[in-house]
Amino acid sequence: CLMGDCIGGACVCHNGWAGDLCDHCDGRILLDTDNGMLSDSPGDYAAKSKCSWLIAPKNSTSPLRLSFNEFKSECGWDYLYIHDGDSAFSPLIASMNGITYPAGQNNSYNPEIIATSGKAFIHFYSDVAYTMSGFNMTYTVDECVYDCFNRGNCTDKLILVMSLGKCECGNGWHGSSCQAQTCPNNCSAAQNYGKCSSSYPVDQCDCETGHTGQDCSLPAPSTKGVWDSFEFNPRATTPSASYAAVSVDHQIWVYGGMKFGVPTMQDLFMYNVSSQVWSTVVTSNQTYPQSRYGHTMVAWENSLIVFGGKLTKTEKAVDHIWQFDKINSTWMKIDYDVTFNKQLNNETSVLELSGHTADIVTLNNNVTIMLVMFGYHPVMSYSQFVYEYDIINKTWHRPQTGRVGKNKIPGLFGHTTVYDPTTNLIYIHGGAISVLSSIALVSTTYAYNPNSKCFTILKSSDQPRYLHSASLINGVMYVYGGNTHNDTNESKGALCYSPSFMAYNIQCNSWHTLKEQSNSLNPSRFGHDSVVVTSQSPTMTNSLFIFSGYDGMMVHDVLTYQPGSCEAIFNETTCIGEILRQNLPQKIQAMTKHAYLSKTAGCRFCRCHQDTKNVSKNLKKYFGFVYIYLQFCGKYFSGREDLSCMWDGKKCGLGAFNDTDTCKKGRSNIQTSCSITTVDFCKSFSNCYQCNSLDVCLWTERGCEEKLDDSVGVICSTACSMATTCSSCVTTGACMWCLNQQQCISTNSYVVQYPYGQCLEWTNKGSCPLYECSALKTCGDCQHNPKCGWCDDGLHTGLGTCMEGSSAGPMVFDNVTENYQVSAGMCGTGWYFTSCPLCQCNGHSKCDANNVCINCENNTTGDQCQTCALGYYGDPRNGNNCTQCECGIKAESCNSATGACNCDTKGVNGRSCEACDTDNGYTGNATGNGTCFYSLLINYQFTFNLKSDADDTYVTKINFKNIPPLEEDVQMNFLSSQSSNIRFAVISTATQIAFGGEQTILLVENVTDYTFTFYASKYRIGQDGLNTTVRIYVSDFKTPSLIKISLLQRSNRLLKILLILFSSFLVILLIAAVTWKMKMMYDVHRLRANRAVEMAEMAARPFAAIDLCCDDMYRSTQVIGTYKVLTPEAICEEKCSNDQVSVVSVFLWLPTSIPSAPPPGQCGLAIGTALI
Repeated sequence: CLMGDCIGGACVCHNGWAGDLCDHCDGRILLDTDNGMLSDSPGDYAAKSKCSWLIAPKNSTSPLRLSFNEFKSECGWDYLYIHDGDSAFSPLIASMNGITYPAGQNNSYNPEIIATSGKAFIHFYSDVAYTMSGFNMTYTVDECVYDCFNRGNCTDKLILVMSLGKCECGNGWHGSSCQAQTCPNNCSAAQNYGKCSSSYPVDQCDCETGHTGQDCSLPAPSTKGVWDSFEFNPRATTPSASYAAVSVDHQIWVYGGMKFGVPTMQDLFMYNVSSQVWSTVVTSNQTYPQSRYGHTMVAWENSLIVFGGKLTKTEKAVDHIWQFDKINSTWMKIDYDVTFNKQLNNETSVLELSGHTADIVTLNNNVTIMLVMFGYHPVMSYSQFVYEYDIINKTWHRPQTGRVGKNKIPGLFGHTTVYDPTTNLIYIHGGAISVLSSIALVSTTYAYNPNSKCFTILKSSDQPRYLHSASLINGVMYVYGGNTHNDTNESKGALCYSPSFMAYNIQCNSWHTLKEQSNSLNPSRFGHDSVVVTSQSPTMTNSLFIFSGYDGMMVHDVLTYQPGSCEAIFNETTCIGEILRQNLPQKIQAMTKHAYLSKTAGCRFCRCHQDTKNVSKNLKKYFGFVYIYLQFCGKYFSGREDLSCMWDGKKCGLGAFNDTDTCKKGRSNIQTSCSITTVDFCKSFSNCYQCNSLDVCLWTERGCEEKLDDSVGVICSTACSMATTCSSCVTTGACMWCLNQQQCISTNSYVVQYPYGQCLEWTNKGSCPLYECSALKTCGDCQHNPKCGWCDDGLHTGLGTCMEGSSAGPMVFDNVTENYQVSAGMCGTGWYFTSCPLCQCNGHSKCDANNVCINCENNTTGDQCQTCALGYYGDPRNGNNCTQCECGIKAESCNSATGACNCDTKGVNGRSCEACDTDNGYTGNATGNGTCFYSLLINYQFTFNLKSDADDTYVTKINFKNIPPLEEDVQMNFLSSQSSNIRFAVISTATQIAFGGEQTILLVENVTDYTFTFYASKYRIGQDGLNTTVRIYVSDFKTPSLIKISLLQRSNRLLKILLILFSSFLVILLIAAVTWKMKMMYDVHRLRANRAVEMAEMAARPFAAIDLCCDDMYRSTQVIGTYKVLTPEAICEEKCSNDQVSVVSVFLWLPTSIPSAPPPGQCGLAIGTALI
């Protein structure tokens, strides 16, 4: 038992812990020592964890220092909330999640937080997905963040700042934890490169002309990119995320954003780049926009235009346009017109966007527009639309857009856009997209032509992210930070907060990873923005300013980056020999890795002199054809819309084109014109509401199609955001309900709708747990909600009320200050915030000396009298009553919570056991005293496995029936694992007359194996018109039980079938014999008839007779011992038609007949025929 005691072989957990081994947090814990540690568990935290800690040292009011040793949780879902005070109503200073600071990450420190109130309320929530190792942290009193890095003293003077320490730094150091060096290397004063100046909020170097860098040691301009960082002036502004920023005339304007801590009335700040001072912009009128985040802001002439976003107070997306007049310091809400159908329904506008982007663009027709791209809409989900706002005419347009290629352009959230006036294209990178019921991050880069309305897919960065920043300097788009977490089922190490720094070269269409920021304590962040500040020196490049952002806390610093400059290379030999001669592509790549970005306009990576002609001659001297390449690519590439001379990203242009014709005819790497058809435009949408919001499109069963006269549309399913209650929200698996925000959202939008942990707890799939404090009925449930505390009634029976509160007492909302205030008078009998009353009998009993309920009254039971006794139902917690079950004879008990009867007969259901479970084959009439039967089939065995689960726990009976079809005996075979009583009965028309219903035949008790026969003759089974039914009632068994039952009806049907078959066979055989005999007789008759015909034919032929005398043939003539040779004569002669030949026939005396008669059976004479 890790955090408990082993009593009776089981762990009894201490307050705030749970589990079989008391090994994971649960509930609320008070830590009142001056230092200590806390953790969610020794291993991975449990799913559905809800744990709270109140750190409130008894003897100190000094600030608390919280130090994390480890923090790993599911990014975007499992949060640790830290409040500077004694409750969840105290200012929030952190919402930690993700692998915030992995061990060994470069340029980062484990987070440390200061709670200036001297107390800290900490709440941890995890959902049902995968779990991780969680966190462990320590706290101490009256110590400074990072111990001032041993560069200063931790003083007792309290500076009222949020999440900052109170270090008094020694000479040469500054910052909230003395982390930054003041005037490093004395600004290289020994070399006369600069001097330390006190004219800034913090002493820093003023470099002499020709020098730059933190210590003025770098030449100005420099080939190296230079990072710097400094903290906000804490009294001037509050750090935020998902704000909007623009740069105008060396002033950076920042508006809105998600903020932690005490809400402020003013959300507009201005940073003076020259003086490095932040100031709050105070408006001269009382009209100003509500606080918001996820919006956009652009600068136009002397005004700032703010559009969209989500209100921080209500989490509702809006379609407002506010314009700030910088000269008069006034806000004005703009009333605008639209050229399309604005309303999706009576409450929702299609322009209610957040996470979108906006850019000022002047079209070819000289119309200046604010171009708004993508974003998230509460009904239409991830928007695929591009909107154009005509600033002069105050009118919105929604153009039809096209794309080069077949790939659809998805709706994006948290992407970035930059407008390049040279190519007149908008470059889009990254963002989150919808993938079924989840989201995915993309690393795709697009180009959008605002004149042709076409998208083109460019090279991917292969580093997916969203809520990052992007800015354009000298043809290079710099991308910093962002959320790169793309894991869904398990953590693969992707970071919630990335410090990565990338550059996209527009002309080369190539991505490069640059050197990360190294001066900030924690450079990782998302939700930040970046702006470009124009250099005041002609020899220096423009600078990149990155503000604030979120890394579990709102980051309190500003990062600056100044890219390297080609102007730093003054020597022609150095330019050509050191850069070009050593293999241009590889050298440039190596330079890029070390933040050497010396790209300028045109096709060259360095410009050694203003005299380009001379440089070209020298280039030709070194490289021959390179001169032609530079000349013609510079001529045909620069400023061309079709980018026909785009450099090959693999070669970075060297040798890509070596003659004029190739350069002119070179195939475009980026095509920004396309044919736009309504058919393709409609097909690009995958959302029903987006499709139907277009006048030319219609959502059908096949998807989004062009609307035709005969088109048949499909009604869109109800969007999640339209549900106003938890029960209506969670009926479908595609929606989830945020309990504290009381909002229904789509499952694929949770992390984009609440990127900073605004949702404290969510539910889905049909579950709607109680959340409001007043609805919670026990002290334990009350303290699972971080905003609640328990007020005991003082009677020591466990009765009380759950209220919103803090450790000081109940809290009520003050409508004037719009804050919660302690109202101790609301609970004068006993306030419990981190513990519960020892006696917890729910008002139904007193406790003994060991705080055990003596005797539960009012029909209750349980160790805290928390459930109703058998035969009663209700929720007896906190003094509620139990009601007697109304089940009659059909159940001995009911559900203790709902009152639904626990029916004792299998197949009977309904609240009062009034229905049959027809879905599982049970039929009958269960109303009144009726019951239900399972219909058995004859000559089949049925098995019923009755388990001790929710369905069968209370089952003690089961009934069977069958209507035998034959007038034969029916045998029943019964086998059971539990002894049972069985009653046999029959019911028919005859029994209803004789017995008024069914006739009971036999009752047997306590049997497990039994056989019984229903005699057909006795019970008139199978007789027509009687409809005799056999019934079998099995009762008085206990679950679990295994029952096997079968009905067999013995009959001579098989013998009859065999006899019929045999008789049929004999008949068939006899018929076959008679048929054969008749056929034989017929054949003989035919033969005789044919012979008679033949004989008649033979008799009808011509014939003649001849006499043959054979006497002389036997008489011998004695001529020298030989026979006399006779000369035969023809007996018949037939002449041929030409009278030249004839056929004669003669008698032949066969040898067998000489000299006597032939043997029996043989011939002596024959007729021979010859042609003569």
